[in-house]
Amino acid sequence: MNGTKLFGTDGIRSRAGEFPLNLPMIVTIGQAVGEKLGGKILVGQDTRVSSPWIFDLLQKGISQTSATVANAGVIPTPAIALLTKSFGYSGGVMISASHNPYEDNGIKVFAADGTKLNDADEAQVEKRIFQLLNSPQTQEQTDDIPRQHISAANSTGWAERYQEVLISHFPRGKWLAGLRIVVDCANGAMSEVAPQLLQTLGAHVTVTHASPTGTNINSGCGAVHVEALRSAMSNASADFGVAYDGDGDRSMFMSSKGRLMDGDAILLLMARRLKSNGLLNPPTVIGTLMTNFSLERMLRNEGIALTRVAVGDRFIFEEMLRTGSPLGGEPSGHIIFSDFRLSGDGLLTTLKVAQAIADDHGAFEQLVKEWVESPQLLKNVRVKNKVPLETLPAIQTKMSEIHRALQDRGRLVVRYSGTEPLLRVMIESDDAAENERLIEELLETIRQQLL
Repeated sequence: MNGTKLFGTDGIRSRAGEFPLNLPMIVTIGQAVGEKLGGKILVGQDTRVSSPWIFDLLQKGISQTSATVANAGVIPTPAIALLTKSFGYSGGVMISASHNPYEDNGIKVFAADGTKLNDADEAQVEKRIFQLLNSPQTQEQTDDIPRQHISAANSTGWAERYQEVLISHFPRGKWLAGLRIVVDCANGAMSEVAPQLLQTLGAHVTVTHASPTGTNINSGCGAVHVEALRSAMSNASADFGVAYDGDGDRSMFMSSKGRLMDGDAILLLMARRLKSNGLLNPPTVIGTLMTNFSLERMLRNEGIALTRVAVGDRFIFEEMLRTGSPLGGEPSGHIIFSDFRLSGDGLLTTLKVAQAIADDHGAFEQLVKEWVESPQLLKNVRVKNKVPLETLPAIQTKMSEIHRALQDRGRLVVRYSGTEPLLRVMIESDDAAENERLIEELLETIRQQLL
């Protein structure tokens, strides 16, 4: 296992209880992270049944180092990033598998500035994990750790501190008064903090899926199951709706007429807003390989460039830092703003959208009425092994044919998921029928070569 790569695009993730999130590994990860970060580490978790168990094991590993743990309880991932930086912690750790089902879990590690560890630091931590892994002492020290128990509601005070930091960046008082919002909390880490903050600022909030049981996180709700939000919107008179994922770093929006507005639509809205306020400098937005072709065209028509990076908010942040771009994000709902410069934050994005509505004295529907996506077709193929695609000539040949067919009018993206055993195939162009034909041709080749 020494050559196994533990960190994916968003930390270490797997089914809870299985490698690399089994008992001895989690203790070892805690020790390696404690040695790397030192000082006092802020640790939070989402609402999965396995999160408290993993916290106990991580804390046990960290306790074998000079580092100590501050328990932030159940809290969104972006809160760990923001609070680590704001309160001077040596680093942060979030226990969550984000949008994945409850059976999965993960460990995300943040540096002292609130950003995710870079590749070099992750490699250093991985190396240390494998050095420690075979110690018999590690196995012995896990025997008294309970396998599962349910988190209690967060009473640590850190959720309130997170709210205070967010509020400090916006107008004082109940500036959301009169705004009606439907909020789908995915039975996750936003279940308490998001409704509380929006109500504190004066909004009338209809809350759905905010009753975590440990096994219902992301289950038929939240940012990855937006039909639940559409259904809730049909039964409520609201200005807009928002759905978070399990750890709260993504947000998907819906208009009062039930029209879904993903991260690309929000990027268009925010890019226009920044430009009109003279704050889009340089005039560049950072997207990913999955950013819709329509956003690229619409931004270009307004004198705004789109730069694409690999999928993952850490890559967006790194490019924003390199270029000075004030805005970045991806269709899945991770949106990053330069005034926070940390990671995607679904609640922050909600406040930014609400502020745009309040400032323009207009409906959300009007602000996004011009957004029209290019037809995009995405299909996933479950794989046993992530065989490098460049080693499969037949797949490369078929991909080249499709690239030529779509030249200057569409795109093909084929990539392995960084968090799941999936090969993702995406085609977009203005011809939906052609998209379907081309993707089926490619999928047939993939099945012949990989399955």
